[in-house]
This record gives sequence, structure tokens and C-alpha cells, in this order.
Amino acid sequence: MGGKPGMNKLYSFNKKDIEQMKALGLKPSDVHGQLETYGRGSRFIKLIRPCNPGDGVRSYTAAERRHFISLYDREAQKHSILKFVPASGAASRMFASWFAAAEQGSFGNDALDRSFFADLNKMPFISMLRKDRRIRLPMSERKVRPVLNHILLSAGLRFGWLPKALIPFHAYPDGEVRTALEEHLEEAADFIGGSEGLCRLHLTISEEHASAVKSLLRSVLPEYEKRLNVRLDIGLSVQSQATVILAADENNLPFRDNNGRLVFRPGGHGALLQNLQTLDADLIYIKNIDNIAPVARQKKILPYKKMLGGLALELRHRSFAILERLKEVRSGAGDLRSMVDFCRTEFNTTLPRGFSKWAPGEKRKWIFQRLNRPLRVCGVVRNEGEPGGGPFWVRENDQSSTLQIIESVQVNRRLKRQADIWSQASYFNPVDMVCCTKNYLGEKFDLADFVNRDAYSISPKTEKGRRLKAQELPGLWNGGMAYWNTVFVELPLAVFNPVKSINDLLRPEHLAGRISHKR
Repeated sequence: MGGKPGMNKLYSFNKKDIEQMKALGLKPSDVHGQLETYGRGSRFIKLIRPCNPGDGVRSYTAAERRHFISLYDREAQKHSILKFVPASGAASRMFASWFAAAEQGSFGNDALDRSFFADLNKMPFISMLRKDRRIRLPMSERKVRPVLNHILLSAGLRFGWLPKALIPFHAYPDGEVRTALEEHLEEAADFIGGSEGLCRLHLTISEEHASAVKSLLRSVLPEYEKRLNVRLDIGLSVQSQATVILAADENNLPFRDNNGRLVFRPGGHGALLQNLQTLDADLIYIKNIDNIAPVARQKKILPYKKMLGGLALELRHRSFAILERLKEVRSGAGDLRSMVDFCRTEFNTTLPRGFSKWAPGEKRKWIFQRLNRPLRVCGVVRNEGEPGGGPFWVRENDQSSTLQIIESVQVNRRLKRQADIWSQASYFNPVDMVCCTKNYLGEKFDLADFVNRDAYSISPKTEKGRRLKAQELPGLWNGGMAYWNTVFVELPLAVFNPVKSINDLLRPEHLAGRISHKR
């Protein structure tokens, strides 16, 4: 059929292959590029050290926090602000343990089965089960399989087939049961709003769940707008089909299914960079769909949302002022020193070798290039064992150092030194950030210009029992934002309320929804 990727001879795709690519919005050259990447293999990030307070992570005093909150309260209505929520993930992984128990008919023994029914009474959707006549008898008889099937499958609540956005996360004393999506509406209304009371959100959803998400929004928006006294403007988008990536076999050749068709897989959350590119706002808050708290806890989180926004506005203003000055006047030596100090102290920028001997014009050009980038202010929390990425100092190819959010798959932990640095991390990335994606002229950056193309990942997977290699694009908030100006800010653990598995809804922070939520 053709040579292996990385050789001069390209793989020869047949007519049906090319038709399949065309239907996905791909060209053969795109897919050849994907095969070339498999041939190159993984590209690991070189860690220097974890970020810590005063060394890559900022910790603010109460007075400093009040300053940024006050700034946000004064300035927010002068700017367009939007909340971006990646919400395309299905809830099937969240219910993995329940799917396994449903198949076996038990959680393993009588004690675990009893524990399941005891915990079920604390779940936010218990009232939905109690109202359903079809499930009353199996529940009263403590029959695991029919109860789980009713919760998970299409004949019942079908939670196993819904996106996380539509799963009930919290119950309230008045009997109200709220989905994750509804809680995000409530949270956004507290800190996003223009002078006309407009609150803008954008959610990425999957095509298969679009109808259900739109149906929920149609039913709840009038009530939420009235109660919250805002006008909710909700945008929806799906991940582009053209971001899928061909799977490869162990020889880095195209992987095919039993019918001989090419197998394409989603490109990971890095594909959402295209969705982010389409958004038009001065500040864009990003938060995952499953990291949302009930209202009582949201009130405690709100000041930190405003603090991040105020800091982003201040850094944006100061950066823009320098860029305007660089374009309009010939800056003196003193000005250049203060500009360089700003780059170093605010964005931890490493100066190029021999910078002090550069001519003033070269220095101005370098400063301009360093500041004329997208900005992200990222909250980080103390790592208490949650799986996921965190903030690190990273060595770039040009030997400079940068601040990055790094995931475990990006680290070559077979090298003891790299494994040791990874294990020393004390902070976690909860995906709670504020982004500025426009330049000082008000034009949107081309976000593709700031991606580390080598930050892709290749990992082993299986397809119906057959082994394959899967490739993902550089992640949205790691490789996808690698060359943004980045600031890490320590936040309290209270801002991080993930729901990765169904039992996370039994954590105290989510059961807090049982407390009154009157505004």
C-alpha cells in the first residue's frame, strides 16, 4: 500500500478513504500530516521545576484581593465579558462504576449493595426516582440491576446517554433539582453582566446532544432571567469534524475497522481552540461543565472570580499602554528598562542571551513581540491528589523558560529527574481562568499562532479488543495556549468542585445544595 510515515513515499489512500476524509472536512494532506506525527512519536515537555508561591504562583493578601475585586466592579461594565464552558463530554464515564454493577447485577456483595441504596437517597435526583411508579417496587426490594438500568438507560432517566450538562447535580430544600448547566447560568449571572443586564455564555456541545440541550434552555431561560434579573444570551457550538485524527496501528499505518474503513477519533479538548477563536469578548472566563457548586458555595467563590477578572483587566491595561507607547514614540533607555521589568515581573519572561547589548530598536521589537500576545490569568489550587495537570516551569527549545500547565502525558516519566519534578508538584489546574484574546487595537489574535505544535499526545487505546495508537491535539489550556502570556494565581480549594464520578456528588460541597438558596 505504501511506505511508513516519515519516509519519502506517502501512504496511498484509496477512493473510499478520500471520500471518507472529504465528508469529515479533511484533505489527504491533512491525514498524511497526522501519520507523519505518529512516525515522529511523542514529544515530551522538559520540566525545570514545579511552580510555587513566589516562583511562578502569585498569592495575594486580603487587601490586594479587595483591590482587584473593586477594580472589576468599577470596570467590568465597560467591557464585553463572556463565560466559555466546554460541555460536550458525555456522562457515561461519570457512571462507569454503575454501568459495571448493572451488568453484574451487584456492586460485589450485600454490604456494597446496601451502601449504594443508602447513598442513592442522598443523590440530587432521588426525588425523580420516588415520583416514578415504574421504579418504586425495585427500589423498595433493593434490586440493583433494574434500579441502575432505570437510571442509566433510555427506558428510564437515560443519564448514561446524556451529557454532563444535563445531569442533575444539586437538590434544594424547596424541591428544585438543578442540572450542571443550570448552575452555570446562576453562577455567571453573579459576575457577568453589562450595563443593560446582558449575561453572555457560550457552551460547546456534541451534535448528538444539541437537541436536548436546546430543549432544556428553552424551558428554563425565562424563569432564570426573571429570577436573576438578567438577559441570558447563550451561544452553542460543536467541535469541528475536521479536528478528528486518524488512529494508527503499531506500525504507524492507518488503523481500519472490520469493514476496512479508516478509524478517526476526536482530537481532544485542544480542538476547542477553534470554538474559542470565534468568540468576541474582552474577557473570556473558562470553566469546565463539571466544576460547579450549589448556590450557597457559589457565593463564597464569587469574590475570587472577580479577583481574577480584575487582575486580568489591570494586566491588559498596562500591557496595552506599553504597546501603544512602543508604536507611537521612540522610547528612551529608562522607558525600555521599565518595560523589560514589566515583562519579567508580571509574565516571568526570560531575556534572550546578550539582550543588554542589543540596539534600542531591537529591544523595542522584542518587547513588542513579547507583550502583543493573548493573556490568561489562571487560578490554581493546592493539589490534594486529584488527577490532572498543574503549573510548571518549562524549558523551551531556545533554552528560555516559560510557565505552562502540564498534563502527565506530556512528561517522560521514564527519566528519573523528570519523574521527580512531576511528583513534587504542589498545585493543580482546576480550569478556572480568564482570557484576553484581543490585541491593543481591539482585533482578535489568531490563536493558532500561539500553539506549541509539539505538545500533541500519542497514547495506546483499544477498538473492540484491537490495540491502536490515538493522537490528540495540543490541549486547550496546555499546549494550545503555550505561548500566551500566563499568570498563575493561588485560589482556595473551595473554588474546585469537580464531578468526575457519580459519587463525587456525595461530597459535602455538593450536598450543600440542601441549604436554602434564596438570593
